[in-house]
Amino acid sequence: MSDSNTSPEGLGTDTPRLEPWLAVMLLAIVPMLVALAFSRELLMHMATVSAILFAAAIGMLVVQERRRRQSRP
Repeated sequence: MSDSNTSPEGLGTDTPRLEPWLAVMLLAIVPMLVALAFSRELLMHMATVSAILFAAAIGMLVVQERRRRQSRP
């Protein structure tokens, strides 16, 4: 058996992984959950933070897709 399948260099492009933009998008849910669970007074502030994180994730996705399209021959 070779160790090339277990090393990170041996992983194919089809290997599932958590994309950075997806992690940021999932993180955008946390401020809303905190605001709804603990303090309704902070709801608008937390909604703003959540919206900024969501917009940043969309921007990261757009940049990633542009890089992918440029790298294809």
